[in-house]
Amino acid sequence: MEYVVAIVAILFLVSRTQQKAATGPPAYASNIKFSDLKMSAAENFVGATVSYIDGTVTNAGNQTVTHVLAEVTFKDSMGQLAQRETVPLRVLQASGPYPDAVDLNVSPLAPGQGKPFRLTFEGISMQWNHEYPEIKVTGVTLK
Repeated sequence: MEYVVAIVAILFLVSRTQQKAATGPPAYASNIKFSDLKMSAAENFVGATVSYIDGTVTNAGNQTVTHVLAEVTFKDSMGQLAQRETVPLRVLQASGPYPDAVDLNVSPLAPGQGKPFRLTFEGISMQWNHEYPEIKVTGVTLK
């Protein structure tokens, strides 16, 4: 019995020391600024509603950004979590009569540069309070 307690205690201590500290946002994330946010929705070709968040993203840092992951949090009428999604940030690039949403690796964001962006959502929870969601950068790739 004493051996079992000792083994359990050792396993507990080993597993505790191997736990990684919770990782926060990447250090460069504070240099990614969002402004001029606008929300819209449209029906796609199969009749489903697609929602968009458009705005301007600015690189306030000193390195070129080639990819951004954004965590978007939609709240309900009580201020509680209704939906959370992590989506890649896409910048809008003029290529004809309509802008095309492309990944930052196709159109990188230089230091000090701002570009129009779009986040796309195939479906948003019916619990959503229809207020602007919180957008937080959770991943950044630099060049």
